[in-house]
Amino acid sequence: MAVPGMAHAQSVNYSELEGMFREPVTTSVTGKPQRASEAPAALIIVTREDIRRSPAHDIPGLIQAYAGIDVARWTAGHSDIAVRGGVLPFNPRLLVLVNGRQVYLDHYGMTNWDGLGVQLAEIQQIEVVKGPNSALFGFNAASGVINIITVNPLHSQQVTMSAGMGTEGQRFASGAASVKLAEALGVRLSAGYESSDELDGLPASPLASQISPISHDPRHKEVTAELYAKPGERTDGSISITHSDNQRMEVVPFLFTVSSHYRFTSLGARISRDTGWGVLSAHVFQNWSDIGGLVAFHNKVLATSADALVRAGRANTVRLGIEYRSNRFKSKPGYPGATQYNVYAANGMWETRFSDAATFTIAARIDHLELQQMGIVNQPTIFTNADFDRSITEWSFNSALLLKLDEGNSIRLAVGKGIQAPSLFAFGARLDFPIRGTPLSAVSSGNPHINPAKIWSAEIGFTHMLGDKGRFEMTAFYNRTSDVMSNSSYTTPPRATPPAYPFILFTADNVGTFEAYGLEASASGQLSPDWHWSLNYTWTRAKQHIAGNADGQFTRPLALDSATPEHKVKAQLSYEHGPWLATVAARYTSATRQLVTLAPAPSGPLRLIDVDDSLAVDAKLALRIKEGLTFAVAGENLTGADGAYLSPVPAERRLRASLQVDF
Repeated sequence: MAVPGMAHAQSVNYSELEGMFREPVTTSVTGKPQRASEAPAALIIVTREDIRRSPAHDIPGLIQAYAGIDVARWTAGHSDIAVRGGVLPFNPRLLVLVNGRQVYLDHYGMTNWDGLGVQLAEIQQIEVVKGPNSALFGFNAASGVINIITVNPLHSQQVTMSAGMGTEGQRFASGAASVKLAEALGVRLSAGYESSDELDGLPASPLASQISPISHDPRHKEVTAELYAKPGERTDGSISITHSDNQRMEVVPFLFTVSSHYRFTSLGARISRDTGWGVLSAHVFQNWSDIGGLVAFHNKVLATSADALVRAGRANTVRLGIEYRSNRFKSKPGYPGATQYNVYAANGMWETRFSDAATFTIAARIDHLELQQMGIVNQPTIFTNADFDRSITEWSFNSALLLKLDEGNSIRLAVGKGIQAPSLFAFGARLDFPIRGTPLSAVSSGNPHINPAKIWSAEIGFTHMLGDKGRFEMTAFYNRTSDVMSNSSYTTPPRATPPAYPFILFTADNVGTFEAYGLEASASGQLSPDWHWSLNYTWTRAKQHIAGNADGQFTRPLALDSATPEHKVKAQLSYEHGPWLATVAARYTSATRQLVTLAPAPSGPLRLIDVDDSLAVDAKLALRIKEGLTFAVAGENLTGADGAYLSPVPAERRLRASLQVDF
């Protein structure tokens, strides 16, 4: 049974539909609402109830409980999420959205998880699509998409405030309100603050930086406001503004730590209308990012899109869309002008139901990128303005066949091609470092001739429903990335430079291939109304073929294979009765080796550092003191496993206590 009707993601009443179909509903796979069991992709949906029971204190902590997901916490304030292999700092392969609005930062191609402007209490659900999904979302949905959907005040009202403290200097407070102002008008407001001490082991770890020895404890603050309106029975829209400010120690793609200060502001608006024959929608957002530290960056993104979702008879659904994006980047030090590109894109999706037992979906997209340099390309460099005057055209697709064997069993066959665009840093950065005692400069530069990476993916999945409340799923997958992009390092062979300018030039480039294949198995359900459980296992084998990286020697700062755990086992058990809630979550992760930049040595500064296998246990105990007042204590990595963060910095045991008031 399909979800009735079609609507924009924020127009969907997720709670109502989940109650009706006894499973979550998603819009992130094809752009139309559909039951999770009927989605033509490997999909994770983290519901409000999952969030409430979880011991996690942030979004990466929530998502790490699921199969196929790796979360690396490099420092106390810097986390990265990888899907199906390829763990690395500033992961550029995962696109992250809030209500369909991009929060992925294009300047470096990464996500700042402490700058999203979202509080856990206001999240309706988190949708994670594993595998390339560029046909719907465009560049950079290369290994997956995470779409964080917040509560719609026209569907659900709440006012929540919480505050707490913990070991290692943890201090946090947040508030979230979803209020219906009138029958067709509502507002969502939220704000949050968090700070803690830096990891004790960072100064003595291999990640300790010789370039930026100043260390700052992490802290972030953020505020969001969104106004929802439904001017007519078939029309709805919203206007939003978000601002976040955070400071942290982070591991940059050069594989050492620096202290950085992020300021992020976003304005967005959307509108959709159900015409009777289909849903028309439009979306516009503008993001401003200012990042200070060793290098100062300014990035401005403007994106507009429009699409039509049409049901053609009982068996066919068609989606057509267009998008324009302008992306501008400046850095200091760097070129005096801005590096900029404009993207023009068109996409389409067709879903047809051959029968009640067979559904076929195919989506395709073409992106045309026009690059330019707005100012003078000054020396020292080998590039000119003409080198930046180029265009790139790439296509992507997703296709899936869903076969329903019977009421409780289905098979999914899927293939796809995704695109990872070069970051603006990879295109147009230029960092000039004078070499002490010589007339030479070492220049680390972007490369206007760098090409996008292409990701091919195939998977086969089997789903079995365990009664009304349970689910078992197994997926075998294979991904291959060609034209892998990499920044330079101290060991990267320099490029030839004009004799008139005495300098040594290192550039970003396409350097090889990366493959990952494996098996994911997960099960979840209820033992009784009081007991919830989940268990999953992931086996991943990763291989990279990077020019110059062999036999323990590295010319590029990439070790995607050794950084990917081969085995992961995760389990969670929750008990809730009366005013009490207790959850225990455990995860085993096999050993990895992480690449870091050390002080210069005869064998070169890039070294693999062993990260031990780990068994980490998280737990939460909550007591509802009275209606609307809850006290909770929680702990992460209670076993004190050094390798729990997938980082060369030893993980810590952290405890916290909080008080939440619901009005």
